[in-house]
Amino acid sequence: MKNRSGWKKGAILLQTLVMSVILSMISVMVMQWIMARYLLVNRVQQSARDTGNAQGFAAVRLNRTTPDTRPAVMDNKQVKCIPAGTKYQVTVVDTY
Repeated sequence: MKNRSGWKKGAILLQTLVMSVILSMISVMVMQWIMARYLLVNRVQQSARDTGNAQGFAAVRLNRTTPDTRPAVMDNKQVKCIPAGTKYQVTVVDTY
C-alpha cells in the first residue's frame, strides 16, 4: 500500500481554500448591503435636514413685508419659494 498522507494534506488545503473564498464572498456581500443601507439613510437624513432648513428659510421670507420669490442659495443648495394660493411651495435643489 502507498502512503497517502500527501493526498490528505492536499484535500485539507483545498477545503480550506474553498471555505476562505466562500467566506470572503459572503463578507463582501454583507459590506455591500451595509453600504447601501448607509447611503439610503444618509440621503433620507439630508432630505429631512434640507426640508427643515427650507421651511425656516420660507418663514423668514414670509415675515418680511414683501415676500421675495427669487431663488436663493443656502448651504450650497438652491432654495425656491413659489406662491401657491395662500401658501408657499418651498423647493430645495441639490445634487448628490
